[in-house]
Parts: sequence; structure tokens; C-alpha cells
Amino acid sequence: MALGLLAASAQAQSPVLNGPNVSSLEAKYSDAIQASPLRTAPKSGFTQKSLGKKSFASKIGETQNDQQTNATIYRRIQLLNDGKISATWTTSADGAPYATRGSGYNHFNGTAWGAVSAGRIESERCGFPNYVYNPTTNEEIITAHRVLAGSGIAGGIIMSRKTGVGPGTWASSVVLDTTPTIPGVLWVQTAVSGDYLITIGSYTDSSSTQPNRVVKGGVRTPQVYSRYQFSTNTWLVKNELLPGYDNNRYYAGGGDNYSIDANGTNVAIVMGGLTDDLALWKSSDAGATWTKTIIDSFPVPAFDYKKLVDTSFTNDGSVHVSIDNNGVAHCFWARARVLENNIDDESINFYPGQNGILYWSDNTPIDSARIIAGMPDANNNGDLDLAGSWNDATARYGNHSIATMPYAAIDNNGNIFLIYSALTEDDISTDNKNFRDVYLVYSKNGGASWSNIINVTSWLGLNVEQIFASLSKRMDGRLHMTFLQKGSIGRYSETNPGAAGVHDIMYMVMDTADIFGTIAGLNTVQTNELFTVGQNFPNPSNGNTIIPVNFKNNTSVQVTVVDLLGKEVYNQTFENVAAGNVQLPINLGSLNAGVYVYSVEADGFKTSRRMIIE
Repeated sequence: MALGLLAASAQAQSPVLNGPNVSSLEAKYSDAIQASPLRTAPKSGFTQKSLGKKSFASKIGETQNDQQTNATIYRRIQLLNDGKISATWTTSADGAPYATRGSGYNHFNGTAWGAVSAGRIESERCGFPNYVYNPTTNEEIITAHRVLAGSGIAGGIIMSRKTGVGPGTWASSVVLDTTPTIPGVLWVQTAVSGDYLITIGSYTDSSSTQPNRVVKGGVRTPQVYSRYQFSTNTWLVKNELLPGYDNNRYYAGGGDNYSIDANGTNVAIVMGGLTDDLALWKSSDAGATWTKTIIDSFPVPAFDYKKLVDTSFTNDGSVHVSIDNNGVAHCFWARARVLENNIDDESINFYPGQNGILYWSDNTPIDSARIIAGMPDANNNGDLDLAGSWNDATARYGNHSIATMPYAAIDNNGNIFLIYSALTEDDISTDNKNFRDVYLVYSKNGGASWSNIINVTSWLGLNVEQIFASLSKRMDGRLHMTFLQKGSIGRYSETNPGAAGVHDIMYMVMDTADIFGTIAGLNTVQTNELFTVGQNFPNPSNGNTIIPVNFKNNTSVQVTVVDLLGKEVYNQTFENVAAGNVQLPINLGSLNAGVYVYSVEADGFKTSRRMIIE
């Protein structure tokens, strides 16, 4: 089934996403909240129950750098043989400007993870690592881009290789390098296809230290791919354009607006961007030749910010592709919306409130893409409960939509599991912003229909943000996931200093049987049709308030109230509540003024909303 989702949107003046300066990805927002065409869509199904005793999470690393990607999620975790697991992330033992930034690494030896560390495997500053394992040579490979400390010079890619899995010595070398005056390739993502390593990356834009801008095929700072052969230790292709990637449809490249996957000799690359086509490149010969398919075209080819564009739906640059065992490419992207009404500069109006993860596979017609997931209406009240400052620039990670950063894995039975990031209705910060959680949907029939939405990290507590989640492409009846967890909202910047600090890199495992709901008492596709919960009144209140609930059956009800730290401040059970419209009186006594979350639970269902105490 295709899920319709609710959304709101706010207009923002957003700069181009192609500059080398991370801060150039920030946007300033107006106060206007504009209705989205999706607002009147039907509600999505939503499930928020325990994932079972076989699911758990643990901390495996630390970092003070909270920018794990500009848009698309990297390959950061891999299940290996004998139940062993390796993971990487962008780490830094110090704060901005992150002089010790590099590739963090930890390994699960089948029994336990290694010690938690903020250290890096390289000897110099780099970042944005991508992990692959080559079973033929039995080596782990992490690629990360090199930025010379103190100079800002983009100096190519550091490839770190280690024979065997787990503890050992990494041998690092600079590849795909450049000259001191020409920007190098950054943000490289990789995949192994037999004897070949295929990469996709993007040139950064020019700067005072590297003033000679890279232009290929008429495209400024383009996306380029490379192809390395393990058996001959040779780069057969080095920083070249894919066919059909030229200035007929592209004006400039952008960091992390692409994804790559391989399965056998089948390789797929998908590219997007706010003002670019969403396109798929497919190879059946390990990256030797390619065919291109435009999945969703941007209305103005090679858009250079000098043409007016009416409000147009597009993608926010966070895209993903995963190839199944039959060679089918399954593509996912986050819905976005833009408007160009000023051709005097290279900027575009961006609506951050778009809410939808779209899906398409290359064995279906082009026009068959559909929304399958997004931020759910968790309390089934017909609207998204967005906090007053949800769209503030400091609450966001670049130009991302409400639901964003999809990442998928496909098991040997063809079951597709998709995780993504979205705002959460009932987890609100003291400065009135929504925290993000990691959500999941799955398909058991090759993408023909999809499950209801499952929040897989809500059980970790309130006032924590889970972001940048990556899945192991390989499974063993369980999903293996990493993500960054922090107590602040949004990416650190000079305008968001509260996001500084030490952040946790988390590992989480989820049993697929739990996800499918085969464990007694767990049904991950059942929607709460027993009751609906309204907004308490009066709101704000002095502690005496009414919670309106409509019950379809007679039942007993438990009402709990927690503060934003997750501390329970009220708990009461109402026995034998009659069906129909009921008003539950709540006396909270003397509580500190602030925002609280109340939950109504009955017969295994739970719905939460927030209230204000004056």
C-alpha cells in the first residue's frame, strides 16, 4: 500500500549546496507556515511498540563531530562471517575545527565490541568514511576524504586497507589525489563488485587556496566515478563522468547527493539534488559500462538559478539505492519542494516541511514512484504536532526535509527494510523543537506494498536525537544498524553552539521476527483503531485539566504524564471506562511550568500528546 502522509512547510532562502564551506549549507527561515499539498492526504498507519527482547542497543564510539553526511547516508556498518561486525563513522576527539577528525572504527568479534573510542585510524585529518569488505582478498577498506589541516585544501582520498577483520594495522595511502591549486574529490562512497572497487564522489568548489575550479563536460564541480581493480592494483577509471552526466542536464555537482550499491556484477548509482534530476545509472558488468534512467526530472534542465521556477517538487539530496539478488535496483529519496522567484543570485527558496520518503524500482514504470513513509501522525489526531520552532535553522542538518536520509537493506528472501530520519511528535525540547528518531518500514513482496511505520529508537528515551542511521546490507535474521545519538538538536555551528559536545555512536540490532510481529503480543502492522485522543483542555493549564478520549469499546485506561527528561510525574488507571466520548479528569498538583507529555494506554495501544503547564 502507498502511505499518504501529513506535512507542513515553511519557506526559506537557501544557498547553493556546492560550496566547500559546510556552513554554506545552512538556511534562514521565515515565520510563514504554508500548507503543503500533502496536508489533506489520509493518515499513515503507525506502530510504536516494543521490538522484543532480542533487540538491543549499545554504545560503540564517540565523536565531537556531528556532521556525518551532507545529505545521503554512507555505508557505515557491515555484518561479516561468523557473526562478526565492523563499523566506521566520522570521529573527532576535539571540537571545531576538529583537528583530530578522521575515521572512527570498532569491531564486534562475535562476543563483544572493542573499547569505546573517539580515535581515528588515519594519521592526518580526513572525514566522511565509507566502509566495504572484500571477501576475495579478506580485507577491510575505509575511504575518507583528505582536507589538509590548517589550509582547507582538498587533497584527494585516503584509502585505508587492512587484511583480516577486527584489530590490526591499517595501511593508508592517498588516492584520487590532486594538485595544490586544484580542488580534489570529496565525499566518496564506494561499493565492491567482484574484482573491482567502484567509487562515486564530487569535486568541491574553488576557494582562495585552490582557485582553479574543476569543470568537466561543462559541469561545475561535477560528480565523478572511479574504478579500481584489486588483482592488478590499478585505477582503470579515475574521476570521470558517467554517461549522460553533462551540461545538457546538470549545472553543478553537490556533496553527498548520490548513493552506490553493488550485488555481484550489478552496480547501481543514483543521484539527486534540490535542483537536479533524480537519475539512476546501472551497470551489469561491474562498472565497465553504464545505462542511465531519469526517474524524476527537474523542470529546468541544467538549472543555473537564472530562470524562474514555480513551486516544484523535487528531492532534498538524500537518496539511496539498494540492489536485490535479482539485480533489481530499489531507489529511495526524500521529498522536497523549491521555488525560484529571484534570479539575481544563486539561491533558491526551499520548503523544509515536505514529508515523504518515495520509492521506485527499475522493474516498474517511471511514473510508479510513490510515498511509502515519512513522519507519522503518531497520535492519530489528523495532523502533525510540530513544535513552534521546529523549522528553525538551528534545528536542522542542512537542507533536509521533515523525513529524510533513507537507507535500505534487502535480505536473501527479498524482504526490503528501510530506515530513515524524521521528527517525532511527542519528544519536544525546552526551546520548542522536535527531536528526531529513526523509523522503519518494510516490504515482504519486493516493494509492491509496505508496512506501517515503526519508530525503532523511541524506547531509548525522551530528549535524545537519533540521526545518520546506516544498515548493514548483509543480515542474519537481524538488522544491524548504527546511528549518532546526542542530547541536542541540529548540527553544530556558530549559530547553534548548544549542539557542541561529545556524541555517542550507537549500535542497534533488531530481530526481523520481532519486526514482522511473529512474537506474541507484537503486531507491527496494526493501527490503533480502539481509541483517539484529543488535546487536553484548558491548555495551558494550572495542573487541573481534561483529556478527551473517544473509545470504541469498554476498556480500562492508564494515563501517564512525563516531563521532557522522561521522568514520570503522574500515573493513574481508570477502570471500566465506557465506550464513546469520555473526558478523563487529571489533577497534576503543583508542577513546574513547562512542557509535558501525556500518554493514554489501553489494550496494548498507546497514544501521546504534549501539554503546557503555566
